[in-house]
Amino acid sequence: MNPLPIALFSLSLLLGACATTTASAGRDQLTANVGIYPPPAVGTQPVRIGVPAFQVAEGVEQTLSPLAADQVATLAANSQRFDVIERTQLDLLLQEQNLEGVVKGSELVQPAQVRGVEWLLIGKVTSLRVKRTATGSSFNLGSVPVPGAFGAALGLFGVGNSDTALQVECGVDLRLVDPTTGAVLVADFSEFDRTDSASAMGLQILGGKTDSNASIELGADDQGRILRLALDDCLRKMLPRIDRALQQRAHGPAGADAIAAVDTASFCSGCGTRLATGAQFCTGCGTKVKGTR
Repeated sequence: MNPLPIALFSLSLLLGACATTTASAGRDQLTANVGIYPPPAVGTQPVRIGVPAFQVAEGVEQTLSPLAADQVATLAANSQRFDVIERTQLDLLLQEQNLEGVVKGSELVQPAQVRGVEWLLIGKVTSLRVKRTATGSSFNLGSVPVPGAFGAALGLFGVGNSDTALQVECGVDLRLVDPTTGAVLVADFSEFDRTDSASAMGLQILGGKTDSNASIELGADDQGRILRLALDDCLRKMLPRIDRALQQRAHGPAGADAIAAVDTASFCSGCGTRLATGAQFCTGCGTKVKGTR
């Protein structure tokens, strides 16, 4: 009997078991709560917003500009606080009103009344990098002896890249702006940084060098996934202040002063959680409250 088929069969069983275990471990855990937010305050109505294409920092792929805008538009709609205008429709509105230059990059160039839009959600991708933190895209399982063949063995290498350790870095800025006055209603940023296996983050490596710290090439779906994580974190931190802005809008000029008088220090600067009176640390994330000893 030829011992090679037996060895290959054993090898296939071993590799199959390894691939199944590693590829499914932890997948989609990171995005389990993305886009799931607490409901808005009772009595507030959604505001009509437009989301222009994002500005992209130098060194970041320009293709991320519309991708980031589409991602945050979906998240904003999921928050139940906004009626989001499709980006193509927003471009058409600006063109019809000769306001194509009202937004340049992540800046409102000049205040302007945009018919059909109450607020603009303007964003910037400051960074997006995925790099390998362990050399090689495969791991070594040793060797399997070939039955009946003295001293012969099959080496087990190249078992995919699902267990490759990756470091993901993504930075985003968001600003909610009233285009009529140019006032920035709410602004925040997020610096998402995580090191984990490719499978745990649900990422599929397309290419890149196998050296440690080498940049990794990802497809559009995986880039969108990373952007969602950073944008979700940023939007989530903004929600308490967005709710206050919506309440001010709902009360009109009569209630604006009372709502504006709410102490901004009553919300955590790190995660947006409402702080108890006299609290020194946030109960949500542990951030030290500014102004306390």
